[in-house]
Amino acid sequence: MVLVLFNRARFDLDGALALSGIYYLCVVLFEVPSGWASDRFGRVPTLRFVGLAWMMAFACWTAADDRFWMVALGQALVAAGYASLSGTDVSFHYDVLESLGRAHEFADRQAKLVSRGRVVGALGALTGGALGLIDLRLAFVASFLLAMTQFAVTLGFRDVEHSEVAGAIGGQVRRCLAYLSDVPLRWVFGYGIAMVVLEHVAFSLMAPWLTETLGETADDLESTPFVVGCVMAVIGLVGAGAARLSTPVARRWGLRATLVGLGALSAVIVTAMALAQHPVVLVLLMLRSVQGAAAPILISAAVAPAVAQHHRATLLSLNSLGGRLLWGSILLVLSTDATGDVAPVLWRFSAISWALVALTLSTAALVRRRHGPVSI
Repeated sequence: MVLVLFNRARFDLDGALALSGIYYLCVVLFEVPSGWASDRFGRVPTLRFVGLAWMMAFACWTAADDRFWMVALGQALVAAGYASLSGTDVSFHYDVLESLGRAHEFADRQAKLVSRGRVVGALGALTGGALGLIDLRLAFVASFLLAMTQFAVTLGFRDVEHSEVAGAIGGQVRRCLAYLSDVPLRWVFGYGIAMVVLEHVAFSLMAPWLTETLGETADDLESTPFVVGCVMAVIGLVGAGAARLSTPVARRWGLRATLVGLGALSAVIVTAMALAQHPVVLVLLMLRSVQGAAAPILISAAVAPAVAQHHRATLLSLNSLGGRLLWGSILLVLSTDATGDVAPVLWRFSAISWALVALTLSTAALVRRRHGPVSI
């Protein structure tokens, strides 16, 4: 969120959207190769690369100032880190539990792990917002130190021994895509693509929306960084609760119904933001992290047991790739005629999100009729 404020202040709304689009399309370049590298060379080396990439990215942002190319380079490095983390963290967790004969505990343990991560993220958002009152770049310095700590922690990790490893990348992708002949798994995969868009429509413009709601401007930020930090802290804590509740709710209402409901919540939030720039909408914004916290847990709980160990990270990366490619393309298209006004872009986000909700709902009904419910 601090980066969005930083970019908009220097490059206006169209520049900020373009930089976000660059990030998501850079993920496309790294997503599948990083998943394949995780399956081929190990989870731990891949996790170590994440820390290194993020350290370099935060260094770029700290030194960038008004240099667009340096901010874009930082976006590319962050994209490389997130692409490498995508699928690898979940696969490493499942691998460890599987080696201990406790794979059946994965869903509940992943929910606890995500919940605790959200609490830590809430503290980080509050700290970043406070630092942003002084200088937005201080948040990047703090993030650099955290990335360095993350890298140091991975030095103590050891990979679980694999009975098989991934083959050549082309064959690996074909074998992973073959899993999608299973219709219920294919629906989960499709939802995972839609999820990336549904999660981010209620996130990407939250900082500019808050700036305008507070009566401030991109060039004259007073309380916005700290307010954004406070809001993100509360959002993180709400996400922590959502992560804890994700598996019980899915067992009660069904996997597909829960996932569709999470997507609808994101659509409601972005529509409310488009309708009014009013502090009352902040109540809905507090729920922004519910889908982002809960849905990945449920998706990974459905995918991991159905996929061989040496295919997991690649398949999850392919899923993330589809979503990020779709969202990055949307951002680049919208950035071509975006003005400084946030509301028109939010209305477009709203239309896109409701279309995806309708699509996932209708296809979920078809899959349930033919294949029955899914349990986790």
